[in-house]
Amino acid sequence: MRIDQLEPAPTDAEPLEIPVELLASVQRHQAHLSALITSMRAAGVEGSTIESSVRTLVDSYADELTTVIRGMMLGARNV
Repeated sequence: MRIDQLEPAPTDAEPLEIPVELLASVQRHQAHLSALITSMRAAGVEGSTIESSVRTLVDSYADELTTVIRGMMLGARNV
């Protein structure tokens, strides 16, 4: 689901324009999130295991995004 598909729709939401440098990362993490949800549903996972699994995925994503964004900012300064 994309942000512009949320129901009810956020009042000030606009489709995100993701920089090309981040597209591969965003797509990879969307796939990881989808796989995580599918596997947790299949396994009947509940409670703290869900929290731990999501936290691990989000932390990994945050680390990767931080690295890519820092690189983008350094690249912009060198232009």
